[in-house]
Amino acid sequence: MMDNNKEKIENVDLILKQTWLAVSKMYTELAQEHDSTAVQALTLLKIDPKEGTRSTNLGPKMAIEPTSLTRIIKLLEDNGYIYKEKTTTDKREVIIKLTDKGLNSRNMSKEVVVNFNKKVMEKISPDKLETFKEVMSEIMKIASDINNKK
Repeated sequence: MMDNNKEKIENVDLILKQTWLAVSKMYTELAQEHDSTAVQALTLLKIDPKEGTRSTNLGPKMAIEPTSLTRIIKLLEDNGYIYKEKTTTDKREVIIKLTDKGLNSRNMSKEVVVNFNKKVMEKISPDKLETFKEVMSEIMKIASDINNKK
């Protein structure tokens, strides 16, 4: 009885990993068609198209390390997708803004994400999706609790 239960527990992280790898592969391949990466596309999506976004707010929005983010921002800037603007209040604070090229790329990325979400919603009932969100939220909480006990 105990062994059967243990097997189920091991399957949860396997299902999570396999699912994330499939979604990640899909986004990576779509991004490559546009000479980009999934992370670059995600970064563009997290930048407010009208107001821009403070560089310090980007990291938490993406769950990404500051050093990785710095590299991505530099790459996006070098490739003409974004530019930096100092704020009027604090000269150390930088706002990341989209160029026209960046805005076009962001719109393409947004379309990809919206289409994927539409396909999911077409195939999965609202009740099941709600249950999925609740379960994922619980799993995230369990993982966070374990991490915080370290």
